[in-house]
Amino acid sequence: MQPDPKPAPVSLRDAAGLVHCRRTAAVARLIAHHLFLQPEEKDLLDAACFLHHGSIGVGAPKRLERLLADIFPKDEPALLARAPISVGARGVLNAYAVPGTGTALELRLAGILRLADAFDQNMEAQPIDGEEVGEILERLRGGVEAGLWPEEAIDALVQSTLPPPIVGQPGSWRVPVFPEAALRTLHLMRDPRAGIADVVKAASLDPALAGLVMRLANSALFGRRAAVSTLSKAIGRLGFATSQKVITSAALRAVFDPPKLRKVWRHSLEVADLSEQLAGRAGAVDPAEAYLVGLLHDVGQIALLSMALYDSARIEGLVRAGCNPVYAESLLLRTDHAAFGARIAAAWRLPESMVAAIRQHHRPEKEGSTLACLLYLAEQLSGSEEDLPSIVRLDVSLKGAGLAWEDVANCTISALGSWLAAA
Repeated sequence: MQPDPKPAPVSLRDAAGLVHCRRTAAVARLIAHHLFLQPEEKDLLDAACFLHHGSIGVGAPKRLERLLADIFPKDEPALLARAPISVGARGVLNAYAVPGTGTALELRLAGILRLADAFDQNMEAQPIDGEEVGEILERLRGGVEAGLWPEEAIDALVQSTLPPPIVGQPGSWRVPVFPEAALRTLHLMRDPRAGIADVVKAASLDPALAGLVMRLANSALFGRRAAVSTLSKAIGRLGFATSQKVITSAALRAVFDPPKLRKVWRHSLEVADLSEQLAGRAGAVDPAEAYLVGLLHDVGQIALLSMALYDSARIEGLVRAGCNPVYAESLLLRTDHAAFGARIAAAWRLPESMVAAIRQHHRPEKEGSTLACLLYLAEQLSGSEEDLPSIVRLDVSLKGAGLAWEDVANCTISALGSWLAAA
């Protein structure tokens, strides 16, 4: 008996296409839910969304099945595994390919699919076109007159994604006071006359912070030397730059204290570590400043905690359905956590260079901010999947930082960064 042939390898194009199909399905579901489509109609629309790129699915069912198995968790609806043999979906796909053909239901579903597909492609083109979600939706209204989708579909997409007003009101955000120790350290970073004694004074403001400095100075990272017993000796062993990092990290940890932000804090430590390394290689930005803004780049997540449970669930639902977090925020809030973070940083009276970097760390092409470029690169190196991958933004960031990919590709989390994350 001959063994079953091995499936053809999955190409990057196929994988990217299926991720696009998944986002298209997520957007189409928003429309379908708003229009009160029947469950079986939603299932049919789902299947058509996952098959609408013929090069992925219709002619290669085995390959699509394997892609679906790789990308989707085991608790996804069984429909997805049956998508390649969905006969009803073919009628919708035919109507999608040739506008104006098919039954009334096929025409309706094909219009929704065509709109969701067009919206996602426009979101992918944002780094080039620079359009905001509202501008994309307004332009897509032109598709009604062109016969590409019904007016009810674009109306449903707009109405189902209207942002809750309270999220954009800073008065509703529970923003903590910027820690005094971190503020002192920020001033030290910008003062060329500062020395070890000033760092000791900043660390003394918080006993827990001072204890962390002592633990690190006596840890294996600094060799098997005699234990130090005073804060000044500990800081002398660590050195000026390392002590600043430890104090800043420990002081700002309380900002991300809510349980929902613990993962954000660990990610922020990674980005801070990588940003500092990149700044050292680029030479255009103070590494200490890059470290601090790396710690704070996702501080806008605080604002998202003020959302009602319903709105949080909608964003989380889009993320589970395959949309990146920034994509989901932009669609349902018409803004993102980076914009919120800039408003918080401005309220804390942080330097404008840091405010701008936080605001544009997902869109480095928007401003000539070297810090924003470094943050974008650090996000990519950290393995973050907060936003759609973009070669355009990667290229902009490398040029903005004055680096080549070969300069940054081997950057990894340092031993100190790992220690702080575990502390």
